Amino acid sequence: MKLKNNGLSIGVYTNDHEKLAQWYKDKLNFVEMGRMNLPDDTYIEFEFGENIFWVGLHDKITSAKNIDPYRIMIGFRVESVTAAYEELKNKDIEFIATPFAEPTGSGLWCMTIKDLDGNTLQFVGGE
Repeated sequence: MKLKNNGLSIGVYTNDHEKLAQWYKDKLNFVEMGRMNLPDDTYIEFEFGENIFWVGLHDKITSAKNIDPYRIMIGFRVESVTAAYEELKNKDIEFIATPFAEPTGSGLWCMTIKDLDGNTLQFVGGE
């Protein structure tokens, strides 16, 4: 398969998309780009350049909490993981891992948190 471009779309379904989207706005300063409010397709999309990140409502989701949060990790690139940590550390966020050097010696740093629903988010970038 040949992909059209390097763009990527990631969606997170929940039973309260307004509440989860607000968490992303309040805690991570994500900027809302648009909304879709159709009977079978409801989501809030955030600005991500060529990529798409959205939070949607799904009628098959019965609980806000992800019962298997380590199954999927959503990664976000940042300029500085340490700076991101300093920005987030006082925002009542659950940290799985505070900033650490990526173990292969690549020079990248990582930090891992959980969102409001318990989904695993990792931030990768320079120290």
